Amino acid sequence: MANSERLDGRQDGSAFAELDRYRDKWREAPLGSDTDGRMFSSDLLAMSDEKLLAAWDAMAGRRYGGEIGWLGPLYFDTFRASHVLELGSGLGFDGIRFAEAGALWTFADIVPDNLDVIRRIACLKGLSDRVRFHLIDDDLSFSALPADYDVIWVFGSIHHVPFEIARKEALEALSHLKPAGRWMELVYPRERWLREGAPAFEEWGKLTDGERTPWAEWHDIEKVRRRLFPAPFRTVLDFEFCSHNYRWFDLQYASDRPFRLDDFDVDLLSRETVLSNASISLKAGARRTLKAQSFRCPAGLFAPAAELDLAGAIRGLQGDRAFLPGIAVDIDCTVDRGSVGFGLVDVAGAYLPGAETVVESGPDSRRVTLRATAGDLPSKLIIRNLRSGCRSAFTMRSAAVRIAG
Repeated sequence: MANSERLDGRQDGSAFAELDRYRDKWREAPLGSDTDGRMFSSDLLAMSDEKLLAAWDAMAGRRYGGEIGWLGPLYFDTFRASHVLELGSGLGFDGIRFAEAGALWTFADIVPDNLDVIRRIACLKGLSDRVRFHLIDDDLSFSALPADYDVIWVFGSIHHVPFEIARKEALEALSHLKPAGRWMELVYPRERWLREGAPAFEEWGKLTDGERTPWAEWHDIEKVRRRLFPAPFRTVLDFEFCSHNYRWFDLQYASDRPFRLDDFDVDLLSRETVLSNASISLKAGARRTLKAQSFRCPAGLFAPAAELDLAGAIRGLQGDRAFLPGIAVDIDCTVDRGSVGFGLVDVAGAYLPGAETVVESGPDSRRVTLRATAGDLPSKLIIRNLRSGCRSAFTMRSAAVRIAG
């Protein structure tokens, strides 16, 4: 799908006119977990208070006792007396659970009936003073909400819209997060997408969430960071669970002031130095193509296949500035066989293991981003074989160095 995204998250076209498609889908919600079937929120609203509460409690019990039951014990203390904004609240299972434990929770959703179900449940449970509600309209604005949230909670919701729409929503919500606040998100990982045949995102949603689902898109940590860019985040947790069906991110907003897009030097953050094929020092098995370079790694675990000198590019970015906040190296590649590690080497020749990213073979082109802080700027990018007994193969289409946000 063509991406008309700009740095400010706005679109050149009217991408948000299609939100009605997503509203029509997400007026149905899982009855606890993905294996329990689904129900329309309008059908729940038609029930008496007694039947609604019994049905909701049964669904919530299955959710709490299933594959994500660990969320409560992990975050009960974190959320006690905290202000939490949830994007895509569904039937409110998580928010009600944490509100009962002391959280102050704002449910935001694109479906009015979903919010009406949660409103009734909160009232029946005596939680009306601990919750508030926000209907997400086509403009994806959160301007009616305060700017004092400790946490933004995104549980399997905005990965169900295309990246540029999710980015617009994320940037709008971020201005309501406190300094050092947390962004917590559940997504579907790339491993699940590959296992299920690597379908188009328009088709994959039908496999993950039913026939009426218009979109599902895999995410990894760098894809989430690109969606939140230029807001700076530190990773608290990043792991997959439930047989690679889900991935959980817990990120901390790494700033001492609230996020405002206008506070960032857009020109500076957009500046990059493109590394040409001519700057690549070949190790073994390289063969040139017109637009890319393909490599077959030498035999042996950790055997280097190629390196790129970054020193000149970094000096070009730095110019007359005495200080760089950090740099990012963006690589577009395809790994055709085996596993390849992309890593950085500092000026003393020491490998920086914390900066390495491992890419497994797969059918799609990957964008790999490596990051280095101001105090640990690299001199080279090293690409090496990470599959024992296999001469991994990969193709590099482009590489660029930029100032990290």
